[in-house]
Amino acid sequence: MLKKKVLNKSFLTQINKIAHSKKVFAQLKNFNKDYSNFDIFIDDFENFLVEKIELPSKDLSSQDKIFEGIILRLDCLLEYKNLVIKIYLESQKNPKYFITINKYISRYFKNYLKSPLEFTTAYAIYVYAFNIWIEDTDSMDKTMAAIGNSFEGLNKIKTFLNYK
Repeated sequence: MLKKKVLNKSFLTQINKIAHSKKVFAQLKNFNKDYSNFDIFIDDFENFLVEKIELPSKDLSSQDKIFEGIILRLDCLLEYKNLVIKIYLESQKNPKYFITINKYISRYFKNYLKSPLEFTTAYAIYVYAFNIWIEDTDSMDKTMAAIGNSFEGLNKIKTFLNYK
């Protein structure tokens, strides 16, 4: 019986280079026949990332934890940006893929955020920041600015709601 190949950095780097070509699905299937089901590949890719993505420091404020957590995840994704964008584009065609991705993003935030409000805030800002990140450079300056602006907007709303 053939041993199932495990995702590794070398293969993912190779796939990242061809992520937007028509060859990508054939290469995935050649590497692992189970990857003819793209959802299984996404699952394995996210599990690969889980080992690489750091968690923010516990000593940070809630807002700083959210900011740092989003940046740590996006920074880890940066190495495979073409592939991540391919997965994102495919998830727009097939909601099943989005549900798989959502499971891992949710799990990541729940690993270090305890309140539902923090989790919801982090998730909403992440979705917004991810869409900026797609177009951003490797420095992620626009992404970090977008996250900062999101917090400024939230803080203004909080101030307004607390105004007596």
